Amino acid sequence: MTATGTEGRRQARKRGFRRAALILGAGGAVALAALLADGPLLALLLGIACLIWAAWQLYQPGGVPILVYHSVSPDAGWLPWARNTSVRPEVLRCHLAALRAGGWRVIATQELIQARQSGTALPRRTVVLQFDDAYLDNYLFAAPILREFSAPAMFFASTDFIAEGESLRQDARSQGAAAWAGYMNAAELRALDADPLFTVEAHGTNHARIPVSDAPAETVQGDDWKPHAPLSWAKGEGNKSLWYKAATAPEILAPGCVLPCHDSALAGRWWRDGRAETEAEFRARVTAMLTEAHGRLETVLGRAPNVMAWPFDRCDEVSLQAAYDAGFTAVTGGNGENRVGEAATVLSRIHLQDHAFGPGPLWLEALAVRARAQAASGHWIWHVLVALAARRRRRLLGASGYGAP
Repeated sequence: MTATGTEGRRQARKRGFRRAALILGAGGAVALAALLADGPLLALLLGIACLIWAAWQLYQPGGVPILVYHSVSPDAGWLPWARNTSVRPEVLRCHLAALRAGGWRVIATQELIQARQSGTALPRRTVVLQFDDAYLDNYLFAAPILREFSAPAMFFASTDFIAEGESLRQDARSQGAAAWAGYMNAAELRALDADPLFTVEAHGTNHARIPVSDAPAETVQGDDWKPHAPLSWAKGEGNKSLWYKAATAPEILAPGCVLPCHDSALAGRWWRDGRAETEAEFRARVTAMLTEAHGRLETVLGRAPNVMAWPFDRCDEVSLQAAYDAGFTAVTGGNGENRVGEAATVLSRIHLQDHAFGPGPLWLEALAVRARAQAASGHWIWHVLVALAARRRRRLLGASGYGAP
């Protein structure tokens, strides 16, 4: 479920490719008939016209890509899902350099929201940057690189994962991977939020996943419980920023435990006591969680947060309304391309990964980010390259998991 009521970008893109294929097929048949009728010049002209017409079906400018990162670290081995959610600092720098070389202008999320609310079309090659989960490495590695490029960005923090302490840990960059692990503390979040380039906003409270039925989905293999940690976060209260240091698994993630089908805690109907919660129960629970997230982050930042980024980018119309009721003025979770005419306060995002083509040189990472940005802005022909990259990555590195903070 997503929050947008517009046609999803995937469906629109499929329709564009179908139209292009139909035009090429029909045009090719007509051109062949002209060629057989001894009209080579006419066949050539028809072929060129069909190619142009087909290409036009895949050119729908007006989208504004929001590129989303998570961890930015030389070594994010502490994260069990690092392969899917972490990029190396040199890759982030490579992405920003490629965007700059390609003529892309990075704007703040607030500028995009204001333009959409006023119905103002932004210039071509406009892009937005966001970072989910407020990892400490965002403060240590991502922020300095963003400053090098004068690139504004928005960072999203889950309040249960704000680290203890009030010291700024700039020196941790030189202290090795163990010092880079974990999440930003309140002082670091405030320091980012005070920077004119950056804004800190909300990512909910516990970033949990919950059972949505009693149907089995997977089994915990041996001691490899940490990839499933989000299933334990909904039940435990308090600070969770050191969850990754736990030596033993929570009871529900013990070796051999069968895990039920699950979804984001802000999108799924919690299955408990042999039934799913009612719509009224779901609305009350989500409203309470979002109100808590808004209030706690306001206390940390000294100002009210405005944007809510859904964990796992999962929500529905009930949770969307609950976010507005809690005081948020914009949310993520859209399935469009951030065009004029789409819901102005629902943001559609693209999550980026390292090794976009699988293991390879940095120029492939630059090519990948340009392809993702071009495809999301409405140049759909670039999606062919995006799809090929994703297929090669799956073949070399395996399928992506469901992710987590």
